[in-house]
Amino acid sequence: MQIPISIERLIKILLTKVPQEHLIGLDTITLVDKVSHGKNQKAGGLYWQKREQEPAKIEIGVNTIYNGMPMLVFYLPFIAKFMLASVLYHEIGHHYQYFTHGVTKKAEENFAENYKKQMLRKTFFGWRLLLLPLSPLVSWLRNRSGKGKAEK
Repeated sequence: MQIPISIERLIKILLTKVPQEHLIGLDTITLVDKVSHGKNQKAGGLYWQKREQEPAKIEIGVNTIYNGMPMLVFYLPFIAKFMLASVLYHEIGHHYQYFTHGVTKKAEENFAENYKKQMLRKTFFGWRLLLLPLSPLVSWLRNRSGKGKAEK
C-alpha cells in the first residue's frame, strides 16, 4: 500500500507533545509494514521492553494502521494523524508504564489506553471543538478497519 503522507514527519510532530521524560530509555521507533511478533500481527504497534543488552523500542505497523482505508483519509490529514497518534501514544504508554509505574501485567493495557487518551486530548484539543461533527466518520473508519485499538 502506497501511503501518500510522510509518516516520519507526523511521528516527529506527535513526539513534540510527549513530555521528554516519558521517552527516556526508548531507543527507537521503527516503521514496518506489520509488527514482527507473530501473535500481534493485527496490532498497529508493538512495544519491546528493554531486556539485558536490547534497548526499549517501538514498532509501528503502518500498513496495518491504514489497511483498507479509503484514500480520502489521506486528504483529511487530521484523520490520518489521529489514527497514527492513537497507536503511537498507546505504545509510548507501555514504555512510560514500565519505566515509571508499578503497573501489574493485568492492568498494563488499561494504563496504555488511558495514557493514549490523555495524550490525544492534549494533542488534538483545539481540533475537538472544530471537528466534533466529524466524530461519527472517525468512529466509522476505525470500526471499519478494526485497527482502532493497538494491542501490545
